[in-house]
Amino acid sequence: MKRLIFIIFFLNFTLFAESFAPEILNSEVFLGDEISVKVKIQPSENISATFGEKFADAKIRKIEATPEKDAVMLKIVVFKSGEVEIPEINITSGAVSGTIEPFKITVQTRTEESDTELRGLKENAAIKEKDYTLLYAAGALLLAAALIFAFFKLKKKFAKKVVEKIPEVVPAEVAKEFITKAEAKRKEGDFESFTDLVTLGMKTYMSLKTHKNYVEMTTSEVKRALKRDHIFSGDAEAVLSILKLADRYKFADEPLKPEDFDSLIEGFKEFLKKKEAQNVPA
Repeated sequence: MKRLIFIIFFLNFTLFAESFAPEILNSEVFLGDEISVKVKIQPSENISATFGEKFADAKIRKIEATPEKDAVMLKIVVFKSGEVEIPEINITSGAVSGTIEPFKITVQTRTEESDTELRGLKENAAIKEKDYTLLYAAGALLLAAALIFAFFKLKKKFAKKVVEKIPEVVPAEVAKEFITKAEAKRKEGDFESFTDLVTLGMKTYMSLKTHKNYVEMTTSEVKRALKRDHIFSGDAEAVLSILKLADRYKFADEPLKPEDFDSLIEGFKEFLKKKEAQNVPA
């Protein structure tokens, strides 16, 4: 009887706990792009796949049958650059269960590691920060036109030489305006605009304080720049924590909890409060 039970258990394990070698269709991708993994398992109506261990550096975004209906295709997004080892994946399709063997992929950022000068992002809408350059330029032109008009108006009225004075830009005040607008968008339920305003507000504040173009940097580029930044190098963990959480929502379509949105805005406020308390000149 024991021998019969052992044989049945062995046959079940052999049939339903198979090991699958993954076919990686694109082993080298840019940060934010999907990795396509083909697995030779018969598709069914109920297909599921999860990492065999806790793994926060990637997410399985989609599971679907191939057009030929002879295999399953996994779409995976990775959240960090470099050579990344994807751990074992448990997969179930109908009555068949098994594991996908671990594999490695290479994730590149949009600029080379050796670059020493800031430059615009290469074209890829999936990880591209919203471009506010034209808006800033238009605002600057309108401000300049208003100041010139006021200058000549006052000169003609008082018949004396008037020196044009450009209003001082205070980084902390600019950051507070972003916080106010972000909180308003959250109350309206516009979480995408809320997340954009938090990250853009932080990068704008850092740009005004250091005169570096943090606004057009990806999270990986910000990480590298912080190593050489005498003002914000000690704040790398706080800054990157906010940016990475926002990236998960904006680029990986990961749903966030209310407390996650709280940590975004509160993290920005605490970061601003800490830096202004240090009274570091811009």
